[in-house]
Amino acid sequence: MRISATIFSLLLCIALQAQVSFKTVVPQQPVVAGESFQVQYVLEDADNASSLKPPVFRNFRYVAGPNLYTGSVPSVHGSKPLRNFVYTIEATRPGRFIIPGTTVVADGQLLQSSNAWVKVITKEEATLLFGRETAAMSSDYILRPGEDPYQKIKKNLFLKVLVDKRSCYTGEPVTATFKLYSRLESKSDIVKNPGFYGFTVFDMVNLADKQVAAEKLNGKVYDVHTIRKVQLYPLQAGSFTIDPMEVKNKVEFSRSAVNKKTEQEIAEGMLGGSEDEPTNKNAEVFESSMSSEAVTITVKPSPEKNKPASFNGATGHFSISASLMKTEIPKNEEAWVEVTITGKGNFLQLTAPAIQWPSGVEAFDAASADKLDKTKIPLAGSRSFRYPFVCAAEGEYVIPAIEFSFFDTDSNRYRTVSTKPVQFVVKGEAVKKEIKTTKKNSINSINSRTSRIAGGIVLGLLLIVLAYWLLRKKETVAEKMVEEQQPFITTDELLQRAVQLAAVNDPGFYRELHHITWNWLGEYFGLEGTAMNRAGLVELLEQKNTPQEIKNSLDFILNSCEAHLYTTASLDTDKEQLLEEAKKVLENFM
Repeated sequence: MRISATIFSLLLCIALQAQVSFKTVVPQQPVVAGESFQVQYVLEDADNASSLKPPVFRNFRYVAGPNLYTGSVPSVHGSKPLRNFVYTIEATRPGRFIIPGTTVVADGQLLQSSNAWVKVITKEEATLLFGRETAAMSSDYILRPGEDPYQKIKKNLFLKVLVDKRSCYTGEPVTATFKLYSRLESKSDIVKNPGFYGFTVFDMVNLADKQVAAEKLNGKVYDVHTIRKVQLYPLQAGSFTIDPMEVKNKVEFSRSAVNKKTEQEIAEGMLGGSEDEPTNKNAEVFESSMSSEAVTITVKPSPEKNKPASFNGATGHFSISASLMKTEIPKNEEAWVEVTITGKGNFLQLTAPAIQWPSGVEAFDAASADKLDKTKIPLAGSRSFRYPFVCAAEGEYVIPAIEFSFFDTDSNRYRTVSTKPVQFVVKGEAVKKEIKTTKKNSINSINSRTSRIAGGIVLGLLLIVLAYWLLRKKETVAEKMVEEQQPFITTDELLQRAVQLAAVNDPGFYRELHHITWNWLGEYFGLEGTAMNRAGLVELLEQKNTPQEIKNSLDFILNSCEAHLYTTASLDTDKEQLLEEAKKVLENFM
């Protein structure tokens, strides 16, 4: 009996010892970024406590603590001591974060509390959450006896268009935002988007962005959906109207007193012709239509006073710079000047500045590329213009300073900025391959019409083979066939055929190579139609972090083809070198 009593006493002591606990307590509801809250480290049933290790709160700002609160809590044995170490911290950004546990020495033991999680939300999300919880208690989802459903829809579901100005200068942006306000259970279908006649349009937010917030109007909290937000850049002076946006709705009401957090769906072409089934037997669906108001914008012309001769409609605030691909250029070899306009304003309407080319230089049309921040009003960033050119004569050349004028709406005055002069030297012919020299001799020996026809036939065959090889290569990668499979045509075979074709000065060669190159790039990047342009290609190459040497080679191929196709310049291009360059470059886009 004594042994049993002793064992029982030991087990009781162990059980009492095990009741000592140390835990981390955090709010169970989401906390709001920018607002402080408390973290508690609670120690129960310990007679003595010391050496609390200060926790490290990452992603939070320390406010105060630790503050120690002592007391007791009821237990089966009467009461047990309680110590609460409290820290006050502030969430700095939204997300889901760990609140770290910590350690304390209690009754001679080292105790560890566990980690805890808190969810941090934005103030907008908190307002929306509060609004929905409030709406659940006094829901407009309920259609009470005697209430007119259409009047209730009119008060609790409506569309607004907000513009930041109703008068502006040509080229000065107007921001238009279309919002749907709702406190109802609704499905909305956009049946007509507004027309923006007389404006260049830049979309900032659209339906796919699912931008939702909460706003309080007349004491009521509404769910607010931003359907569309655009920057509108007027093309000319006059009075222009932003057409209404038209929306059809299906709104569900309940005739029973239920609490429901209302939700909305918005889409284009969603409702169709089918009837919606109510979510419960006591619910009823009503249809309605609504539209935003038409808004008239008065556009003033740019002032005539002090208007510079070089002004071409640019409005905003800009700077300009120019750079040259290289300062030493072989004659008859294409190079380019790049002019970059940086700042803020109507980038979408900017045209290439005029360049006063020195005598002896033949220039081609410029291609443009944009780097713009769509969150800025007006648009901010840069637009670059690349001007290809060739020189047939050796010598030193200077491109005079390039001027760019714009109307600054901040000061209501014109400003003119300019680049520094650009200097370059044109030297002798570029070094040609030995194989080219051999072919030049054979070219001089081929004078008959029969030889040219034969060469044209061979040229066509080569280009067909090249196109087929490129397509086979693409299919090989897409189908994940074994890497050891040989390509349809080797580099040596391609060059051997090119030697035969070098005798033919046929523009069809450059046309087909140009066509094959664009088709290949279009398939790789998913481009078609008007999207297949140099400006878009430059932007895609930059997004893919394409090495500069590949971009330069691709420019060389396209520029060489276009120079032969669209200009009368005397260009002695090495065809086999061009084909070899094309093969190497296109192999990078698989």
